[in-house]
Amino acid sequence: MGREAEMWFRQAERDLKKAENDLVTGDWDSAAFWSQQAAEKALKALLIKAGVAYRGHELLELGRAVRSELGLDVPEIEEDLRELTIHYVISRYPNAANAVPYELYDERKARELVERARRVVEWVRRNLR
Repeated sequence: MGREAEMWFRQAERDLKKAENDLVTGDWDSAAFWSQQAAEKALKALLIKAGVAYRGHELLELGRAVRSELGLDVPEIEEDLRELTIHYVISRYPNAANAVPYELYDERKARELVERARRVVEWVRRNLR
C-alpha cells in the first residue's frame, strides 16, 4: 500500500477509536460523527491506493466509486454506508435535523453506528491487501 493510502487508513482506524472512546464518555453525537468519518476515510484509502482522487462525504457515492473504479462489490457494507452517511451532518448541526445533535442520539444508536463503522473499516482492511 502506498504511503498516502496508508495514512488515510491509519486515520480511519484512529477515528474509529475516537468513536469507541465516545461510547465510554457518553458522547453519543460525537460517536456518530467519528463513525461516519472512519468509514469515509477507510473508503478513500482504497481509492487513493488505486490512484483515484475523490472529494465528498456521501458514503454510498464512495461505495459506487469503489465498485466502478476498483471492481469491488460493496453489498456486504452497503447498508452500513447508507446508515452512516447522514451522520456527517446531523451529528454536528442543529439545523440539519431540526434538533440539537446531542439530543438526537442515545447509547443504543451510537453503539450501532460504531459497529457499522467497524464493519466498513474491516472490509476495507481486507480489500487493501
